[in-house]
Amino acid sequence: MSTSLQIELTGRTDEEIGSLACQRLRDSGQTPGVLYGNKDDTVSVRIDTGQLRTLIDRGIRVLDVEMDGTTQKVMFRELQWDTFGIMVHHFDLLRIDANQRIDIDVPIELRGTAPGTTSGGQLEQPLHAVRINCLAVEVPEKLTLRINHLEIGDSITVAEIEFEGSTESLLEPETVIARVVEIREEEE
Repeated sequence: MSTSLQIELTGRTDEEIGSLACQRLRDSGQTPGVLYGNKDDTVSVRIDTGQLRTLIDRGIRVLDVEMDGTTQKVMFRELQWDTFGIMVHHFDLLRIDANQRIDIDVPIELRGTAPGTTSGGQLEQPLHAVRINCLAVEVPEKLTLRINHLEIGDSITVAEIEFEGSTESLLEPETVIARVVEIREEEE
């Protein structure tokens, strides 16, 4: 589940807007971003790069932000990375209502070792994320699935995922997430 976390954002001044100004912010350890949505004005903001990186590394998607004395619930809408995918250059935060339902892709993490892989099979994972519909405050960081029971010919489908709360999948129940297939050798 998403962590109930609160951070403080700082608004950017007119001098901190534009490509060169954003680069100066990055050089000083700040990351520029925007806060928008829910019929409020779009606001240019900045946050300490280390604090932002901690949120991203922990998989936080929904959080409370405090700005100018008011607290709002937001979710990460977009992250723009540098060419090498190391540094976040810009972020977008979308204001949300805690009771609002949203559609979002949640990553899948496979855990364990499939016994079928030790007896000549190969693990395939055709699906790496599941599209779900849930309350904005119930977005899970990831879906962890155990594969310790998969023999050759076995699979895990979307129907086998146990969701919490009112969360539901937007994919067909028979959609395969992972399977163990027999390795076929080519004939000479």
